[in-house]
Amino acid sequence: MFTLLDKLPRPLWVGLSWLGVGIVLMLSLLPLTVPEQLEFWNADKLVHMTMYASLMLSFSRAYARRRWLAIAIALGSLGLGIEYLQSLTPDRSASLLDETANLAGISIMLLLLLLRRAPDTVASSPSGQP
Repeated sequence: MFTLLDKLPRPLWVGLSWLGVGIVLMLSLLPLTVPEQLEFWNADKLVHMTMYASLMLSFSRAYARRRWLAIAIALGSLGLGIEYLQSLTPDRSASLLDETANLAGISIMLLLLLLRRAPDTVASSPSGQP
């Protein structure tokens, strides 16, 4: 799987990463209705884990390995900030369990990325840009 991901250029990953942040912000702050067939026990938590794991994966492809911990902390802070903003909206509410799911998705993906033994392709790029 990572071989395919390695073939996409870094600028594309940067754009996809920040687009992902925008999508997460939009989906988290706008009022949404979920079709009943998608509602199952803790479906919302699975969505949170998946969204934040995807963001961590995307940002890991865009920036050097030495920045991954800072990225993970920033994504966790983003989730916390969104939960706070949701508490200020009439259609949404803040949830500590949602933030826990966000952190779980980030942590699981970061762990999988760190366990991967392949060289850091961004750090070894010819341009030297992280």
